Amino acid sequence: MSTDVNRLAVITWLAGNCGGRGRTALMKFCYFLQVVRGVPLGYRFTLYSYGPFDSDVLSDLGSAEAMGCVTSTVVYFSGGYGYRIEAGEFAEKMQEIGRDFIGAYADDLRWVVDHFGSWDASDLELASTLVYADREAYRDEAELTVQKLSQRVRELKPRFSIGQIEGFAERVRSLGILQSIR
Repeated sequence: MSTDVNRLAVITWLAGNCGGRGRTALMKFCYFLQVVRGVPLGYRFTLYSYGPFDSDVLSDLGSAEAMGCVTSTVVYFSGGYGYRIEAGEFAEKMQEIGRDFIGAYADDLRWVVDHFGSWDASDLELASTLVYADREAYRDEAELTVQKLSQRVRELKPRFSIGQIEGFAERVRSLGILQSIR
């Protein structure tokens, strides 16, 4: 089965199991699946305005929507708009096509939903940026404290206070997913 079909199956599964979350949540769920849980999605995330990003996730979302596997509805808020992504008419068909891949990574999918499914977009942005900065430090063989990691993230995300970042770093650390913290 091709990676593209597997990715579409994952996106469809997430749309059906995450209560109508938006694009940012979907992006971060895919990031956590791949980077933290090792699910081989084949995305190449880079740091962007709202944390780790790969335009291929949005491309795959568009494909899943065009195939009727997911629906995407614009939702208006006082400060702008977002999207509600839900399972579409052909979601079950895509789940059947991707059954083996979804089955092989069911625990990882459930882990992401259980740990991050209720977090809002801003929380997911900060948590995923913490993981991104942590992975960079780990690749560089740096051993950081929560405070040092938080300072690195503060440089990337100045709209968050150091206190917010440290709080989230501790929250993410409690999940056992930070590699550079000793």
